[in-house]
Amino acid sequence: MNCDIGRALKRLRTERGLTQKELAALVSGGLDYTYIGKIERGEQLPSLKILLGISEALGVPASLFFEGEPSAEAARSRAIQVGMAGELEKELCLLHPEDLPLVVEIIRLLNRHRRAERKKAYQSPADSLPLAAEDCPSYSKP
Repeated sequence: MNCDIGRALKRLRTERGLTQKELAALVSGGLDYTYIGKIERGEQLPSLKILLGISEALGVPASLFFEGEPSAEAARSRAIQVGMAGELEKELCLLHPEDLPLVVEIIRLLNRHRRAERKKAYQSPADSLPLAAEDCPSYSKP
């Protein structure tokens, strides 16, 4: 079962374009990225609490870690992505070589934007509280 959970975790993480470090940062309460690697390699079986945190960070039900193969819906989604990749490849072939760096930069910006959105969506309310060293509102009477 360790390997099944690890394989599922790696598949879900890579489908979302996340590194182990990025995923670890998204897990509520924090997680060391090396722990993600150990789970993926089947060296570590995560606790239910950790698994629920990872599933929340990935935006999937925890049950996906216990399924053998991806669902039909996930397979259809992947097929659509592969089809779009073919379209993108055709268009890239027609593109002027001087425009390629711009296209690469646009893709990088889109990916950064999506990762920031995901990270923002999974921030806990405690993340927005001021730290002890930060300025806090005064509660004294004027």
